[in-house]
Amino acid sequence: MAALSNSTSNATAPITTTKVTPGYWRATLSHPPFNIQDNAWFESFFALVDDIAADPSVKVVVFDSSVPDFWIAHFDIVNTVNQSYIDALFPTLIRLANLPVLTVAAVQGIAHGGGAELAAALDVRFASQEKARFAQIEVAYGTLPGGGGMSLLPGLVGRGRALEIVLGAEDFDADTAALYGWINRAIPDAEFPTFIDSFARRVASFDKYALSETKRIINKRSSYPTAAEQTEDWNAFLGTLKDPNVVARIAASVKLGLQTDVEFEKDVTEKILVLEGEGPWDV
Repeated sequence: MAALSNSTSNATAPITTTKVTPGYWRATLSHPPFNIQDNAWFESFFALVDDIAADPSVKVVVFDSSVPDFWIAHFDIVNTVNQSYIDALFPTLIRLANLPVLTVAAVQGIAHGGGAELAAALDVRFASQEKARFAQIEVAYGTLPGGGGMSLLPGLVGRGRALEIVLGAEDFDADTAALYGWINRAIPDAEFPTFIDSFARRVASFDKYALSETKRIINKRSSYPTAAEQTEDWNAFLGTLKDPNVVARIAASVKLGLQTDVEFEKDVTEKILVLEGEGPWDV
C-alpha cells in the first residue's frame, strides 16, 4: 500500500481528513471507543461535507475508521443530539450523494444502527470478510431505524430483505451483506487496505468531468430517498420513544454497558435479547 500524505486535518476531531492526493481523501472516523454519532461527530461530519463541496480537485473520499473493532457503533441514544443537527442530517446526506465525488464506505469493523445507515447512504461499500458486521438493531429496543435506513435499504436489497434486516435486528457478516446487495463486495481482511487504496487511486486518476457526469446520470436513473422520506423515518423513531417500555429498555441497556462496554457493544444484537417483553428486568 502506498504511503499516505501528511496533509491531515485536526487530529483530535471525531472525523480526521487525510488528503492522500489532491483527488483522493481519507475521512477517518476517529471517535473512540465506538465512533458514536454524537454532537461532536455530527459537527465534524457537516464540516467535512462542506470541505468536500468546496474543493473542486477531490474525486473520491474513503470513509474508514481508526477505532479497533468499530466503524460506527450507532447514533447516540444516551445523550441528546442537538435538533439543529438532526434537521441538517438528511439534506446533508442528499447533498453528499449529489456531489461530483465518489464516497466509499471502507468497513473493517462493526456498523450498527446509524453506522449501517451512513454506509448505506454513501456511494459504494466495501467490507472486511473477517471483521465487518452490519445490523439495524433498533427493533430489538422497541424502536426503529431513524437515520434513513428504512428509506435506503429497500433500494439496495429489496423489500423482503429490508424487512428481514430491520425486523430481525441480527448481525450480518460481510459475505451475506454482499450477497444481499447491502454492500458491493466482501474483501479478505489481509487484502483490504491494498484493495481500498488501489480502488481509490484508480478512480482519482480519471477525469473529473467523466466522474461527475456518470454519478449525476446514475443518480437520475436510480431513486435516492428524499429528505422528506428520510425525515418520516426519524419521526417514526421519535414516536417510539414515547413508549415507557422503550425508555426503560434503553435505560436497562445502559446498565448492561451500552456506550460504555466494548464487549456489550460488540455483541449487542445478542445481549439485548435479555430485555425481551415488558420490564422490569433484573440487570
